[in-house]
Amino acid sequence: MSHGPFDALPASPFARLRTLLDGCEPGDVPCSMAIGEPQHAPPSFVLDALQSNRADYGRYPPIGGTPDWRAAVEGWLWRRFSLEAGLLSEGAQILPLNGTREGLFLAAQVAPPKPQGVMAMPNPFYQVYASAALAAGATPLYLDAPAESGFLPDLESLTPEILSRLRALYLCSPANPQGAIADKAYLTRAYELAKNHDFLLLVDECYSEIYDTPLAASPPPSMLEVMAEAQDSDAPVMVFHSLSKRSNLPGLRSGFVAGGKSAMARLQKLRMVAGPQSPLPVQNAAALAWGDDAHVEDNRTAYRAKLDIAQEIFGTAYGFYRPQGGFFLWLHVGDGEATTKTLWREAGVRVLPGAYLTQPSAPSATSATSANIGGANISAPYIRVALVAPLEETRTALLKLKACLDAHPQGEVAR
Repeated sequence: MSHGPFDALPASPFARLRTLLDGCEPGDVPCSMAIGEPQHAPPSFVLDALQSNRADYGRYPPIGGTPDWRAAVEGWLWRRFSLEAGLLSEGAQILPLNGTREGLFLAAQVAPPKPQGVMAMPNPFYQVYASAALAAGATPLYLDAPAESGFLPDLESLTPEILSRLRALYLCSPANPQGAIADKAYLTRAYELAKNHDFLLLVDECYSEIYDTPLAASPPPSMLEVMAEAQDSDAPVMVFHSLSKRSNLPGLRSGFVAGGKSAMARLQKLRMVAGPQSPLPVQNAAALAWGDDAHVEDNRTAYRAKLDIAQEIFGTAYGFYRPQGGFFLWLHVGDGEATTKTLWREAGVRVLPGAYLTQPSAPSATSATSANIGGANISAPYIRVALVAPLEETRTALLKLKACLDAHPQGEVAR
């Protein structure tokens, strides 16, 4: 039987988690902090719009977005990033997506072809980056993002040989799971590398509206701002945004991609035959969500309150720090996998081992191998904790989590 390109894909972290905990009964009332699914209430006016426009499910929608949807997204880009309309004036430079995962996957398929091509991504990484690279016939290159590099990949570690083969680079800011924000200087350096070495820069900004002011001195910048400052409307750049985190609408499956003229024209051509349109009621509802910022600030305030609780409970224990963006804690517990099992068995708290989000390091940080078996996993000592539940439920779960960790000194958790 022939093997397909996805044989090299790392196993799903959630499938691995189910295997790890299979047969283990929770030691208390179960609480899941493993999945980053927002549980704050979505804006009611968006849900009302879906209901009132349900008859439009009987019509084919335009794949490039309705005029109202485009106007709402352009308005938000202007308010949030001060982007003038001229930067993204071509019709294909902003496209609706059925959730950003669709766009992140398809974008890799239009990256410049190169012999022995590689596509790089942060390590820890989002699984769709690797699957997209493999589907495009490229080798995934996992760039470690440890604490020592500010939880972002070291762009200067990319050797000339790798840069010559690099077809695409995925970045995520704020980072999942560590919450690090790439500043304007970092984004500018990534842009310069993409321009000089002819690769596509794919920037996942899905957590950009969940940030911890005043810790984040200003809202996370966008790669689109770098494009604007360079006056480069044809940059080899695509940027991805979503309503899943911003507006607590993961089930709406609505986002958008924006970027340089040539790259976006190639993506539009592919989506015309391979990408499903976003339904008209969804585009109508999404336009209302992008047009309103008040509910987004309320959402940020709710996450800040949960970070306040986490900081009160943990202090500096287990490497706790307030993430600049996103809604995950990245706790150093010694052995993330064993700790995950102990937390479930004794406290009923479900978390995700950091190792399940990360490929083992290659012998060299710039070795282009898709399965770096045998190397060290930089995230093995960590667990990821999602602060998505309501406030009091989060407080209860964090107190149980901390008490369980304290009862088992690092390295001595039950296996």
